[in-house]
Amino acid sequence: MRYFLVVFLACISIFCKAQTITVTGRILESSSKSPIEFATVWVEATGSGAISDKDGHFRLEHIPASNTKLTISCLGYATQTYLIRSSKDKNPTIYLKEATLALDEVTVTARRKADDATTAYTIDRTVLDHLQSISVADAISMLPGERTSTTYKLTESQSIAIRGGNSSELGNSSFGTAIEVDGVRLSGNATQGMSGTDLRNIGSNHIESIEVITGVPSVEYGDITNGMVKVKTFKGKTPFLFEASARPHTQVYSLSKGFDLGAHRGMLNTSYERARSVSDLASPYTSYVRNALTLKYSNTFLTARHKQVDFDVNLSGNIGGLNSESDPDAFNNTYQKSRDNALRGSISATYLANSAWLSNLSAGLSFSYTDKLSEVRTRQSMASTYPSIHSMEEGYFVGEKYEDNPNADITLLPVGYWYQTAFTDSKPLTYNAYLKARWAHRFGKISNNLLLGGELKGDGNSGEGVYYENRLTTSDWREYRYSELPFTHNLALYAENEIKVQFPASRLSVKFGLRSDMTFIKESAYGTVSSLSPRLNTSYTFAEQKDSWLQGITLRAGWGKAVKLPSFDILYPRTTYRDRLAFAATTTTDGTAYYAYYTHPSSLQYNKDLKWQYNIMREVGIDARFKGVKASVSFYYNTMNHPYASNGKTIYTPMEYKFTDQSALESCPIPADDRVYQIDRTTGIVTVSDKTGTYPSQQLDYTVMNDWETASISFNTSSSSRMGVEWVLDFDKIKALNTSIRLDGKYYRYKGIDEELYQSSSSLRSADGQPYQYVGYYVGGTGNYNGMITKQLNTNLTITTHIPKIRMIFSLRVEGTFINSRQNLSEYSGGTRSYILDDRDSNLPSASGGNIYEGDHYVATYPLYYVSRDDIHNLKPFMETYLWAAQNDTQLYNELSKLVMKSNSGYTFKEWKYSPYFSANLNVTKEIGKHMTVSFYANNFFDTMRKIKSYHTGTDVSLFGSGYVPTFNYGITLKLKL
Repeated sequence: MRYFLVVFLACISIFCKAQTITVTGRILESSSKSPIEFATVWVEATGSGAISDKDGHFRLEHIPASNTKLTISCLGYATQTYLIRSSKDKNPTIYLKEATLALDEVTVTARRKADDATTAYTIDRTVLDHLQSISVADAISMLPGERTSTTYKLTESQSIAIRGGNSSELGNSSFGTAIEVDGVRLSGNATQGMSGTDLRNIGSNHIESIEVITGVPSVEYGDITNGMVKVKTFKGKTPFLFEASARPHTQVYSLSKGFDLGAHRGMLNTSYERARSVSDLASPYTSYVRNALTLKYSNTFLTARHKQVDFDVNLSGNIGGLNSESDPDAFNNTYQKSRDNALRGSISATYLANSAWLSNLSAGLSFSYTDKLSEVRTRQSMASTYPSIHSMEEGYFVGEKYEDNPNADITLLPVGYWYQTAFTDSKPLTYNAYLKARWAHRFGKISNNLLLGGELKGDGNSGEGVYYENRLTTSDWREYRYSELPFTHNLALYAENEIKVQFPASRLSVKFGLRSDMTFIKESAYGTVSSLSPRLNTSYTFAEQKDSWLQGITLRAGWGKAVKLPSFDILYPRTTYRDRLAFAATTTTDGTAYYAYYTHPSSLQYNKDLKWQYNIMREVGIDARFKGVKASVSFYYNTMNHPYASNGKTIYTPMEYKFTDQSALESCPIPADDRVYQIDRTTGIVTVSDKTGTYPSQQLDYTVMNDWETASISFNTSSSSRMGVEWVLDFDKIKALNTSIRLDGKYYRYKGIDEELYQSSSSLRSADGQPYQYVGYYVGGTGNYNGMITKQLNTNLTITTHIPKIRMIFSLRVEGTFINSRQNLSEYSGGTRSYILDDRDSNLPSASGGNIYEGDHYVATYPLYYVSRDDIHNLKPFMETYLWAAQNDTQLYNELSKLVMKSNSGYTFKEWKYSPYFSANLNVTKEIGKHMTVSFYANNFFDTMRKIKSYHTGTDVSLFGSGYVPTFNYGITLKLKL
């Protein structure tokens, strides 16, 4: 199928030929008329392009002879368009204006890419300056219906979730959101866990623009389920740019410069940024520091055939992290350090062929390396010796003093006070190599753009995992080195074709493609896994009339499949160790206690049914231009299939071990201080010897304990759905006031119910003193709820006043949340999962029944099945047996009651809903002359920390500390051009 598609697309490309011309033009600066070098000229919706030389000249070959739009952009200048109407326009001179607030059209809101069938937004440098962002995550607040970040300091992790909610949702949205900086993919696949990419180590002041793809992305982008964020840093000639910003918790200083190396030597962009953010103003010592450095070299070379090759080399990184060591308010000699060093690099070349058979050919290689070493020093204390278990093999082990055997499988922690220093060393590395080609042709009113490409991506981790400074004071710990885990590799091939048809009064665009991924997992039972991702985007534009009340409508729709590769936490779960106390002796006069444990390791479990998580994305939208207003509405419905579970599923298997009670010592004549304890590693028999030799050795009696061993297995949970509506209304500028108004918002709804079966037992003992003998099989886990439904309705009103004559722009943004609700669900497609109780102390379902979602009730959740240790393969229906035992077998009823999970409150399943709340942000930017810019912001400047109604408890709660609105914070930024 995939090969047929490639051949079909190639055939379309070959037959779509049209009359072409060669365009030779010049790019000049608007006021000085001086030439602009390194300006980029692209032909709309194709891969054809050129870059201006030192005299501003550019050359485009095989360009359609009519109705072709050129887009001209250059760092520091406003983007310009030029329409080639006929062959008479083949020698244009195009003037670019410097991007300042003196321009008539300045935008400080996110702009939707109107030429793209999918939903995507661009946030440029003007927006970022006005917003005064300190993190890439800040810019997401500019999307429709998004909120101003409540994390306005760098001491807290910052990630992005496109069209998703919090991390408790099935199929973590932030984990599936892809981040790319100058073509370098930032990946969290080689880390332990499934958190989103932390963006704090990316400098903010040297970012030129951010593109956010929220709809169905191109097949060029893989390892993704929830959208794409593409960050582009400065490239081109600039003056020295010095920037200093201050806000209550954070100060940022940066210096950047774009050097013209002259004589065809290219451009060199450099930047350095230092940011320091504190967690608490009252104790400004715990801080996160960012030292971000960027070097970017770019040049354009001419081939023997006078074709251009655009060449780029990027190197960026960060040195910094979180440190609380200097905090005098912390307990003496306790602290937390977290290193956040990063190094990113890429090299790429684009051959601008502009021929009849090839528009351009691109190749590149990139890598991203992060050094995350956390160090936590805590104060510990023990009144008597306590065991620290390190055994990694099956058997019985007795605790030994560290000074006697520092490498013992069980060491005894010292008596008294001491400090423990724990390290977690993670060094994830991602590399990516790609090759892609574009062919763009036009035949009459039909334009065709074909993309073919392939990429090889790898993820690994050279970190040492968790370790301790001194084994003498180390708690239970087993070595697990990330560096011993093999790299995973993913090879992708993709083909995509875009066809545009121009009708007399309308136009149609169809983009369709297919991506094939093959994931190679060395030294793993998963081997090689393949997946296909088809994607389609289409748009139809009609009714375009400039002088009518309806000036144009665009209908668009998209559908696609996107696959997310698993993290190392999914592919390489840790060995599970079950430690059971086998013997504990009475503490001696010097405070020493002797312990022996039975260790049973459970090997890593391979899940032959594990599937790669994927998202089916569906989107429809309408863009309409009316007289006085421009409207855009997007509706999406996404289904996350086979989402990875954040924690492995536990599998129970019967096991037994020998336990020696202290009562076995009652007949031992050896004095306590003279006893030496030994345990046979295989049999578990404890022997007591007399270190003075006065009494003979004695074997102690034991009891065989029947218990469970546990093993963890990676798995997929149940599917979940996300749907929403996003809208933007841009009203025409009020010319008398030079003021524009935007109304944007979103409605978001998530529903996920986990119907996987989870095994769980009780830590309580059975009536005979043995470990609990039953294991319950719970639908969706042991919690009272196994799913949730969330709803949110946000609307923002942005009023922007721009005064070009004085180079000033004001914006007022009012953010309102009208719906913020969550309801826990306890549901199961095969029947009932949770039942109402008559009172808190009851274990049986109420005879009167009732709906758990109505009223205030305590509820109980029961396992669907249960098994006993003696018959683990016979799954017995729990409810049927439990109700019978309540009437006929008191002992069985009491035992099974230990598997009943009861709620702690009467409003567990009531809808958690709040009354509407609002906040307002003020931003002002003023250019002083040509060399200075001052920006000021005040978020939530009304300090709206009032109380709102909490409907599930019937009480009023304060917005302060809720995380729903930011606390009042403000800042000022000074920017100098030297």
